[in-house]
Amino acid sequence: MVEPNLNAYLQNQIKQAQDMQAQIEQVANQRYQIDIKVKELEKTLKELSGIEKDTPVYKNVGPIIYKVDDKEKLISDLEEQKELSQMRLKTMENQQKTLEDKYKELEQTIQRKYEESTRGQNNQGIN
Repeated sequence: MVEPNLNAYLQNQIKQAQDMQAQIEQVANQRYQIDIKVKELEKTLKELSGIEKDTPVYKNVGPIIYKVDDKEKLISDLEEQKELSQMRLKTMENQQKTLEDKYKELEQTIQRKYEESTRGQNNQGIN
């Protein structure tokens, strides 16, 4: 016999899957933003390494642009930002993979329970 709460159970599982899918999308968007930041930092560092030592360098902070006196300090700060962003990117990749694995498991559970419930309903009609 089919469990009376199976339909509610499946609805709950489907809701969880939808929530998890939204989380996966959110993490993917965050990963994308961090990846863009890393690429911008790499491009900036490459540009800074290619300019003459006496070329003036300016830094943008909000709506203000100011001249940087210590180019090496700026490069060091940018490299640190890049390193932190890469670590965050790796964390986001791991989080996304974990969520995707959990989503697949949940999807399989839903499919299995749905098949069990439809088989149970079919067997009831035969008796």
